Formats: sequence, C-alpha cells, structure tokens
Amino acid sequence: MQPPKSRKIVACGSEKLVFVLILVNMAFYTCFGQANDKKVVVDSLSKLIQKERNPSTRVRLLLERAIQLPSSNYDQAIHDATSALDHYRAKYDEKGMVNAYVALGSINHQQKAYRNALYYDSLAMALAEKVNFSEGKVLAYRNLGREYAAIGNILDAKSSYEKALELELALKNKDLVRLISNYNQLGIVSRIVGKFEESVAYLSEGIQLAEKNGQIRMLAQMYMNLGNTYNETSNYQEAANMHLKSVKIKERLDDRLGLGQSFTNLSIVFLAAKEFDKAISYLRKSQQINAAFKNYKGLGLNASNLAIIYIEKGEVDSVSLFFKEAIANFSRASDNRGLALAFHNFGKFLFDINKLDTAEVMMEKALRLRTAAGSNTEICTTLANLGQLEIRRGNFSKAENYLLEAQRYIDTTKTTRALSDLYTYLSDLYSQKRNYGKALTYLKKVLDLERNSFTENERIALLKAESKYELEKRDLELALERERQREHQVKTFLIGVLVVLAFIAIISVLWIRRKQVKERHQAQLQQLTQEHLIATTQALRGAEEAERKKIANKLHDEVGALLSIAKLNVDQLEADVFAIDSEAMIKLQTAKKLLGEMGETVRAISHSLAPVALEKYGLKPAILDLINAVNASGKISVETIIEGLEGADSWNNEFRFGLYRILQEVLNNIIKHAQATHVLVQVVELERSITIYVEDNGKGFDTTTTSGGAGLNLLKHNVAYFNGIIEVNGRKNQGTFVLIELPLAGSSAYETNHEDWP
Repeated sequence: MQPPKSRKIVACGSEKLVFVLILVNMAFYTCFGQANDKKVVVDSLSKLIQKERNPSTRVRLLLERAIQLPSSNYDQAIHDATSALDHYRAKYDEKGMVNAYVALGSINHQQKAYRNALYYDSLAMALAEKVNFSEGKVLAYRNLGREYAAIGNILDAKSSYEKALELELALKNKDLVRLISNYNQLGIVSRIVGKFEESVAYLSEGIQLAEKNGQIRMLAQMYMNLGNTYNETSNYQEAANMHLKSVKIKERLDDRLGLGQSFTNLSIVFLAAKEFDKAISYLRKSQQINAAFKNYKGLGLNASNLAIIYIEKGEVDSVSLFFKEAIANFSRASDNRGLALAFHNFGKFLFDINKLDTAEVMMEKALRLRTAAGSNTEICTTLANLGQLEIRRGNFSKAENYLLEAQRYIDTTKTTRALSDLYTYLSDLYSQKRNYGKALTYLKKVLDLERNSFTENERIALLKAESKYELEKRDLELALERERQREHQVKTFLIGVLVVLAFIAIISVLWIRRKQVKERHQAQLQQLTQEHLIATTQALRGAEEAERKKIANKLHDEVGALLSIAKLNVDQLEADVFAIDSEAMIKLQTAKKLLGEMGETVRAISHSLAPVALEKYGLKPAILDLINAVNASGKISVETIIEGLEGADSWNNEFRFGLYRILQEVLNNIIKHAQATHVLVQVVELERSITIYVEDNGKGFDTTTTSGGAGLNLLKHNVAYFNGIIEVNGRKNQGTFVLIELPLAGSSAYETNHEDWP
C-alpha cells in the first residue's frame, strides 16, 4: 500500500521536496501503520528499484526503502542510505546530502542508537543551515528533538521542536501531517517540564487541525496525550474523557499497541479515583499487549504503576519486585526518563517503610538522571523527597539545602502537587527547627494552593477557548487571502463579521471572568471565616489544656507534697508520744485516715485534669493506667484490647490528649450512669485512623428516643473536633456500645507514569 503522503508530493512534482516523503514515512507511517502494510511498501519499492534506469530516481527510491525497512534489516538500510549519500556527494547535491543524513539519523533512532542518530541529525542541521534549505532544517530540528527526548534531554528537545514549528509555519507550502506532529510533540515535552498550560494549548491546536483534516490515527494519540496533561493538573474527569475518546478510535482501527498505551493511562486515572481493582485490570490488559509486542518501555511503565497501586492499597509484599522489574525493562529499552521515575518511586517507597539508606541511593540515582535530562519539575520533586528524608534523619541543615534548591527549580506561579508537597516539607522543617515564623509562612502557602486549585483548571479551560479562537481566526484570514480577487464589498463584510465576532467573544469572556471573580471572592470569605473559627477553637483548647496542666501540677506537686509531709509528722507523733489505748490515739488515726483520703482525692483530681502517665510514659501506658484505676475500684471489671499505638508518641500533643480525653469521657459516662459490672475496651490503630470500641453490660438507654445528656453531647463535640465519627447504640436493660473513628493526619504521594505517543 503506497503511503498517502508520497502520492501528494509526486502529484506536486516537487523534486527538491522529495525527502518530505521519507520523514513522513519514518515519523508517522511506521508508527501508525501496520506491519503488513510496511512489508507491502518495502516490496513495492524493491521492484521499482530493480526496474528503474534513471540514477537520480533510483537513489531516491533507495533512500525511501532504507527508512521503510524494519529494524531487523539494519545492515541493508544503512547500505541503501550510504549509497544515496555517496551519490549526492559525487553530484555535489547538498540538499540531497541533508536528506541522506536525516535518513541515517532515522535508521539509527529505530535501532535505539540515539547518540549515533544525534550525530547524523546534527550533520543534517549544519548542512541545511549552510545552504539555507528550509525544509531540510525543519526535518533536522524535528529529528534532533526526537533524539534529545529519547536520551532524556527534555529542555533541548523542547527547544528543537519549537524551532521546527516556527520554521514550518513560515513555509509557504506547509506540510499538514508534519505540522500536527510538531504540536503533538510540543504538547508532550511541555507537560514533562511542567508547562501545563503550554501543553494544553499545543495539543488543542493539533487536535483542531487533525479533526478538520481527518487525521484519525494522529487524533487518537493527541486525545491520549491531552488526557495525560489533564491528569497531571488533577482534572480527572477531562482526563478520562480524552482517554476514552482515544480508545474508541483505536478500537475502530484495531490499533493494539495504541490500546495498550491508553489502557496504561486509564489505569492512572482510576488510581487517582481510588478505584484500585479497575486500575489493575487496565494495567493487566496493557501488560498483555506490551508483552506480545516486546514493548519494554511499556512493560516498565506497567510494572512501576502496579507497584504504586499496591502501595496505595496497603499490600506492599510484592512492591519491591515490581520496581525491580520496572528498572530492568526501562534499562532494556534505554529509557532514561522511565528509569529515573522508577528509581524515584522506589526510593519514595523505601523511605515510607523507613529503609532510609537504600531510599537515599535510589533517589540520588533518579536525581542524576533527571539533572542530565533537564526537567525542572522532576528535579524539584526528587530534591524535595531527599529533603524530606533528611528531616526524618534529623539532619535539618542538609534538608534545608535540598528543599531550598528544589524551590529554585519549580515554577511557583502554577498550582501543582509538586509545589504543594515542597511547601509542606518546608513548613515541617522549620517547625522542627522551632522557626515558627517561617513554618507558618509556608503553611499559609500550602493553604493558598489548595484554595486556588480550582483556579488553575479554570485558566486551562480559558486557554483552550483562546487557542480555539486563535485557530479559527487564522483559518479565516487564510481563506480571505485565497479569495482576495473577490469584490471589495465582500471583503469588507467578512472583516466586519470577524470584528463583531471577536468583540462578542471578548465581552463574553470578560462577563464570565467577572462572575467567576465574584464567586471566588465569596468562597474566599467563607473559607477565611471557617479558618478563623478553627484557629479560635484551637486556641481555646490549647488554653484550656494548659490551665488543666497548671492546676494538675500544683495539686500533684505542692498540695500532694504538703499532705504527705503532714501524714509523716502524724506518723512520728503516733510513735513517740501517745499511748496505745488512749483517746488521742483514736483521734490521731482518724486524722491519718482523713489525710490519706485527701491525698487520694488530690491525686484523682490531678490525673483527671492532666494525666501524668500520658506526659511521662506515653499514650498507651496512660490508657492502661486509666483502665487499671477503674479496675482498682472493684465495682467494674474492664477487659482491654489495644493494637498498635507503638508510634503514638510521634503524634502531636493535641491529638494524643484529645484521644485520651475521649476514652476517659466514655468510661466516666459508664461509671456514672450505666450501672455496669463489665466493660470491653478496644483501641486499634489502623493505617489511616484510630478506632475506639467500648461495650458495657449496664442498664443501657434507647438511642432512638433519647438524644443523651451533657456528657454524651460533650463527647460528640470532642470527636467532631478531630474530624472523627461516632456511633452510640444502646437498648434498655441490654447495655450500650460506643464506636469512634478518628482519622490520622498525613499521606504520601507517588508519581504515576504516563505513556505518551510521539
């Protein structure tokens, strides 16, 4: 089957542009076409070469066949391209030499010999510049971008693609397929370096051209790449829509390799939505396709993403094996960017399970690869994680160096997850260094990012609308240029219509923006009110707790000590002065009893205000001490089950004291009202929450008709303060149970790996 672009160029009769055919065949037809179609093309070219007697035509056919040959025919492809290069050298045909160099670059790229490809593409660029061969410069810049991207030098790749696009737009006879490809490539590399608005703009413009000109295969890939960009900006609904559009086209075209890529990216969307089973299902489908095609890059992405899904599920036994499998496949594919992602995520996982030394090794490997590639956002992410690792080690100076260096690499004007994580780590660092001013500054920045996250998506949507408008405007201007022979009145009418449409569009955008600003202002006022209420409540609770501690310490340390001294003096008086059977002895014993009871009362008040065991020995011993005190009364038997809490001392004081008070309040209510003889207390630490379950065999009460007294309402208020949930269920004369769940603060985010189509 003859590639369609070849027919177009032959029909134009443009001898000097013949190599456009070669680039199109290499960059698109070999990517999007099927293996059987390629074989037909190669066979057809071989027959034409055998019959051709014109040397120049025969050389062009050899060059075309060199690019169409599969990678298994590398020697034959090199022979054909070298023969063409020798012919053009002998003829002093410098434009032909440019075409031959670009062909040699493409052949080496197909073999993954990216350094060799870069060498030939650089020769092509230098020669095209020398002879001012515009089409040759476009081809060379595009291929340079391709090679830079392949070796992980993303910034140079973006620069090369931008030059190629600029030159393409300046050409009088633009190549549509090549133009769409440039938009697609720039969309991908812009996303990789964190320029999300640029990525959306490039891809949206490419999609407009592909839809208008029926480029279905390319449209499917750009839908998928746009979905990847939306996913990076947390716009998951749009991401899913784009991926599903891509899947529909690929199913219609029976593009199995393309479906594998879309399945990988859909799994990432479902991972973000916590639909783990669906995410795994799509990854398994992709894995089967990539294995059949021996697509090692795709297999590396599958393994890396499976590791992340199982981490999120909390099933970590096989995670290390998945990461090692990903590293092996990325190495086999010579994919440095994928390798860096695998090292980064493996290091993050090892950090989370507290294997800090191995985690540091993995993160440093990722940092070296990312620094060589020049992707600022990815460099920032790895530096930030190294800073977090040093915070845990207590190396605050080293942590600060990593985090401040990370801040230099990230665009602080854009709302991204990477920026939010970086500010969170900096706030934590300065809090631990007791520099509370800086800690509060960065914490406010985190809150501002969260508050404005919807604004970023709004800007992207507006940018898409503006890109669409600009594209329509340019198409209309081209139409006016082609029809300039029309009467002046028709031109004036069309220009007037354009001006009116532009005016209406601008007025509409301004009206929408004004409405959105007003809505955001209202939302910000509401948010500030809520923040003020939370801050006031926290201040009151802190003051109350401090006062409790102050009273408790005075009762325990001063009053308790005085009582103990008084009791000691009375003991001495008993031994030295009074006779055994005297009336004074009875009074003395009575005084001793009263002093002992006063001491116990002071101790009980002290412990109820601020449990000493909680501050001295930790949360778990304090809970056991509280329950032992209840058991010591002999009136109620308390059965205790505690799971976890070994790391509770690292939680903040407010949460630990709050949890203790909640459990204390539940037991106090049972002692006062339940008339119970047996109580079961369970305190269980889960991955992201603490569960408290208390059940008694007391008189109970009907929770369907009784709302509870002041004690129960106070308990519910304290649980709500920590964003917890409480369930109280009782039946008259059948006891009562209380179930409380308190969320633990903190989460970890791993980078997911998209699969792009060049």
